[in-house]
Amino acid sequence: MTDPTTTKVITDNVREEAGKWRELSDDMGAVKSNPVGNQGLMLGPTAFFIGPTELVATAAHSSAYQTYYEHVQKLVAGAVTEWEQLGGALDRIAAEFDRTDQTEKADLEKIYTQP
Repeated sequence: MTDPTTTKVITDNVREEAGKWRELSDDMGAVKSNPVGNQGLMLGPTAFFIGPTELVATAAHSSAYQTYYEHVQKLVAGAVTEWEQLGGALDRIAAEFDRTDQTEKADLEKIYTQP
């Protein structure tokens, strides 16, 4: 029977999960750099024009869309970086568990710092 205060980590699975996060980062990188997916979603004020008496509403809707569009672009750019970092952190977790042979207390603080 396993000691209830210990945890067994299958490091191959942790590394496999790291690879999945890197693939997701690459996918988001493609979205970020794709001119159709990136600039192709940008809409100018005329996209919100509904009539000559609605110029104020057109400007307001266009501004709201532009603000949201910029927010989504920041999220996509952040995902590229952060998901790559998550993959790296998982690799460091697996390496630390391998290094300690899962028998000693691992210092997990260094996992979340840059190598």
